[in-house]
Amino acid sequence: MKKNIQIIFCSCLGVILLLMFSCKKQELAVENPPNVIDLAINGTTLTDTLEFLKDGKVIGQTDSQHGSLNVKVLVQGPEAELKIRRKGQQDILSTRTISAEQKLQNIEYYFDGDKIFSKEATLNIKGYSSGGELEFVIGDKVLGSGTEVINSVLTVGIEAGQKRELQIRKKGTTESLMSKEISSEKPIVALTFYYDGTKMYDKIDLAVPVNPANMIVNVSFTSKLDILRGPVDLVFYTGKTSGMEPYQFSPTTLRIELPADGTFSKNIELPALPESGTFDKNVYTFRVVKRGTLTELPYDMTNEYPPSRPESGFYSGNITFTAGGTAIFIVSDMKLPDDWDGTIVRPTMTDIAPYFK
Repeated sequence: MKKNIQIIFCSCLGVILLLMFSCKKQELAVENPPNVIDLAINGTTLTDTLEFLKDGKVIGQTDSQHGSLNVKVLVQGPEAELKIRRKGQQDILSTRTISAEQKLQNIEYYFDGDKIFSKEATLNIKGYSSGGELEFVIGDKVLGSGTEVINSVLTVGIEAGQKRELQIRKKGTTESLMSKEISSEKPIVALTFYYDGTKMYDKIDLAVPVNPANMIVNVSFTSKLDILRGPVDLVFYTGKTSGMEPYQFSPTTLRIELPADGTFSKNIELPALPESGTFDKNVYTFRVVKRGTLTELPYDMTNEYPPSRPESGFYSGNITFTAGGTAIFIVSDMKLPDDWDGTIVRPTMTDIAPYFK
């Protein structure tokens, strides 16, 4: 009898459980339950502090040029609105949508002071200007500027499917020296150039030495001193990496005639120097001299005190030699007056060949 009761009880329990799991899915107690969304907001503002609002309340702000914040927000329903405005103002610059379906979301912005964009592009700029200060302009806004060695990373606002044009201008002018198209499909853009004061080069064909053990050198020279009395040659000297000043190096027969208008010289192949067998390596440097001489400076030192120092005309560093490579030297000069020891006229040099490799 007891056994029959147990069987009946188990059977009833099984029927109840079967009925429970075979029923239709029950409605949730709360219709459209809220979702917690991890929201990352990243972007750039050229001016102003920006505030981000949800349901009329400020949930965060970005107060630096490249601002970012991470917040958790509740979204009830399929989506919610995120509004962007200047701090302290009521006008809404832009409205974005926060979806309830994505737990991790990223919202980008770029504010140029007038308009807010949904995306931004990055410009990696490497160049050299020996012709004054250059400005990088998009629309009517100057994004940045630079002179001589220019190595900048700029950001530009852009919309999906949009194309914009960046222009390079000489400061104080409206004439475009060079332009570069920027599109949302290519958010990272590389820009290389050399400006000699008249012409803009966005590509330079690098020659290859006939002898792969040698290195080709090409030079552009522009003087910044009013005491220059050309024409000018560049003479290569050799010496050791330690224990010697450049003016103690020995002259070679290798020289380059430097054009007076700042254009590029003819190529010359520097032969590899013999191995020294010690840590004290054989290296090249150079000196700027009057055309056809080894020691005469192409400068009028009459009014300098005293007339000159022995290191005048010598580049103060060593040339980095790369077998089979090419170097493009942008050479200028500077004057270092010294009331006690004399006046030094020193060449300056930048190798721009890496920009175009």
